[in-house]
Amino acid sequence: MSVALLIITDGRDEYLDRTVASAAEHLVGRVDERWMFDDTGDETYRAKLAARHPTFTHIHGGRRQGFGGAIRSAWMQLTARSKAQHVFHLEADFTFNRGVDLPAMVDVLDDNPHLVQLALRRQPWNGEEHAAGGIVEQHPEAYHDRTDQAGRQWLQHRLFFTTNPCLYRATLCSYGWPSGPQSEGHFGQTLLRSGSPEVSASLVHFGFWGGRDSGPAVEHIGHTRAGTGY
Repeated sequence: MSVALLIITDGRDEYLDRTVASAAEHLVGRVDERWMFDDTGDETYRAKLAARHPTFTHIHGGRRQGFGGAIRSAWMQLTARSKAQHVFHLEADFTFNRGVDLPAMVDVLDDNPHLVQLALRRQPWNGEEHAAGGIVEQHPEAYHDRTDQAGRQWLQHRLFFTTNPCLYRATLCSYGWPSGPQSEGHFGQTLLRSGSPEVSASLVHFGFWGGRDSGPAVEHIGHTRAGTGY
């Protein structure tokens, strides 16, 4: 098992500092590599960022890339430089509500090649989610409870890929991230249409870590958005 932590940030230090501290406290298990991708396009800021977070390998895409461009550039660089087998993806405006067992998540992905990712549920964010009580509660019938022999639980679905905090295989980085608006939605649809690096399209599934009643594992704190091109 080897895990790379990838934090994508865009200059909102008030969020980044909370995210880094929360990850250090709540990510349980060995993290072999720490990568921080900055999307400000500001070289002066990047020098200060590297000094503030010296335990990370700092990467960027030159000028500001936007949401999709930042992921695309980060994935290209991890594909070329990282030796990790799994990536924990963390945008720099999330904190954790409880411990996250990385070895257990890795084991579930390794045992279930049809799972593209294991994501952590956040609190309701938009009006529809608030009205339903949460993202899973919007379409409860679409999420299927799964438990393995070790008692590890997740909710399995074929609705979307999410860039909320999640674990995925490093092979996904070589797949490439789409350009243009709504890239997150397009990426999920591409996986469902064309398959993942591991399985054919009909077998592709996504997962939320934890049982149906486990509640939000992370909190989205980014009420001020700086990125574009979601």
